Amino acid sequence: MIPYRQLVRMSHLAARFVGGADVHVVDPLVDLRNVFEQTDQLKIALECRNLTVDVEKVKNEYDEWFETYQKWKQADKESISQLKKELRAKKDGLLNALALPNLVHHAGKKQTPLLKPSKHAQYLAQQGLMRIDKQNHVVHLVGYPVVVQKMIREQLVDLFPGCQPISPSYFARAAILEALNIDQSTCIPFTDDSSHFPLTYLVGNSLPAITSPFLKTSFGEKNEWPISVQCTGASYTEKKNQVDLGNARQRMKHCALWMSKSAEELEGIINDANVRVGAYLDEGLDLEVKVREVRGSELKNYESQAFVVENRGLSLSRISRIGDYVSKRLNIQYSGSPATEKSEKSDGFVQMVYVETDIDRILARLVDDLIEGKEPPKYIRDAIKKSF
Repeated sequence: MIPYRQLVRMSHLAARFVGGADVHVVDPLVDLRNVFEQTDQLKIALECRNLTVDVEKVKNEYDEWFETYQKWKQADKESISQLKKELRAKKDGLLNALALPNLVHHAGKKQTPLLKPSKHAQYLAQQGLMRIDKQNHVVHLVGYPVVVQKMIREQLVDLFPGCQPISPSYFARAAILEALNIDQSTCIPFTDDSSHFPLTYLVGNSLPAITSPFLKTSFGEKNEWPISVQCTGASYTEKKNQVDLGNARQRMKHCALWMSKSAEELEGIINDANVRVGAYLDEGLDLEVKVREVRGSELKNYESQAFVVENRGLSLSRISRIGDYVSKRLNIQYSGSPATEKSEKSDGFVQMVYVETDIDRILARLVDDLIEGKEPPKYIRDAIKKSF
């Protein structure tokens, strides 16, 4: 069981109410009462993830903080300073509530398949096509693997023609990671060695990068829904024990994000992404893949549901239903039609679906097939020949 206190602390996300934290860049929704109104679902979400949390204690501490918060918002000049001190004294009530994971929409029951070991690293190294930098835990490719890598990257972009290409920052502040409830120990901290430099992480193409441009955004009626964006390039994580195309700290990825006004619309987006990615890997690249709905214990904190497209136990792509969990924390809203006699004003927080495909892992499995005597698709062979 994972102790609750090991969950991410939200001091940067809640900097406005904590004091002495990082530069304030996020203004999350702090009215979390609706989360505690769904106690049964919250307990299921925690049990699924193997998290031990005293929900009643967290709720009581949060209620005390929120009561003070409401007084602070309505306070006059004479009492506002004292109430601000009380808010900071009761900060754990807010921080522990913000650390709670997303509720579970649905979870799969299939066990994680047995991972078939990969032989691509030894093969490519012997061919002089890959060099492993063990000190920095990265790999360097030359020759035809680079050609195939670039081809897959371009084809994944073409796979989602409705997604607008963007080039997000490769860096994200701690508050962004906390808004996504991501374990910061899995990311690479970055500094310029000055004492005043804010806590920042090198993330590359990732969920923090692709959501950051929309921080504190309010979409209007003129936007075409769903709003969708995509990016490709290097993604970065902290060091792992194994260094190869599937586990290096720098890997090539394709990321796509959909934002919708309707939770019901997410189902169609998820199904379409599953079909597109699965068909591309299976039919386009001749990889034998299976789509699996992940179990609750495999869900990331920001996910309410997730599917993985796997080849012999190796996850090549992940489709994540997020809902409005992240948008409430990054303050990404939409404004709809004004209220009428028959309907209420349609404002709210956007609903999200995120798809991340690991290009380097796909390349690794293609090389594994080659080692086993399986020919790659003809168009890949033709592209390789042209590169020489």
